[in-house]
Amino acid sequence: MVFQRLFMVSLLVAGLSSLVFKSMLGHNGDQTPDLSYLSDADLKTVIIRLERTACYGTCPAYSVTIHGDGRVEYNGKGRVKEMGTREARIETDKIRALASVFAKMKFWGLAEDYSAAKCKGRVCTDMATAIIELSIRGATHRVNHYYGCGSAPKSLFDLESVIDKSANSEQWTGDVSNAGPYGTTCFGGN
Repeated sequence: MVFQRLFMVSLLVAGLSSLVFKSMLGHNGDQTPDLSYLSDADLKTVIIRLERTACYGTCPAYSVTIHGDGRVEYNGKGRVKEMGTREARIETDKIRALASVFAKMKFWGLAEDYSAAKCKGRVCTDMATAIIELSIRGATHRVNHYYGCGSAPKSLFDLESVIDKSANSEQWTGDVSNAGPYGTTCFGGN
C-alpha cells in the first residue's frame, strides 16, 4: 500500500513538473513556440524572412529579413527600384504585432509546400513564389507558396503583405502593385 502511494505521488509530481517546465518554455502541446506572447529574450531570437521570386512577367524578386532586435535586411534581385542590399530598423512593437499575426493564422500548422508539384487542385503557370520562414528559439518553419496553386490558404497572401508593410519593403521595391505575369494557363479543379 505504501509503495502504491509513493508510486502515485511520484507520477503526480512528474506530471506537474512536466507541465510547469513546458509553461516556462512557452510552448504549446505540439512543442512549437507560442507567438501570442513573446518575452524580451524570445523576441531577440525571432527571425522573419520573406522571399519573392520572379515570374514570367514583371513580378519583383527580392528578400526581406526582420530580426528580433529591429534590424531589417533587404536584397533586391530583379524588377525592383533598389537592387542589392539595404538595411533599416523597425520598432520591436511592430515585430510583436507581426508575431501575433503568425499566431492568429496558426503558421506553425501550415503545410510546408504549396508548390505547383504539391498543389491539390487548380494550378496556373508562370506565377511567382513567396517563401516565408519564421525562426524563434531554434525552431523554424518555412512555407513555400507558389501563387499559381489554387489550394494554398488565402491567409498566406495577407501574411506576405503584412510582412512587407512591417518591413516597409516598398521603400526599396517601389510600387509593385500592378506587377505580375504576362499571361497564365490554368489546369485542374477550381
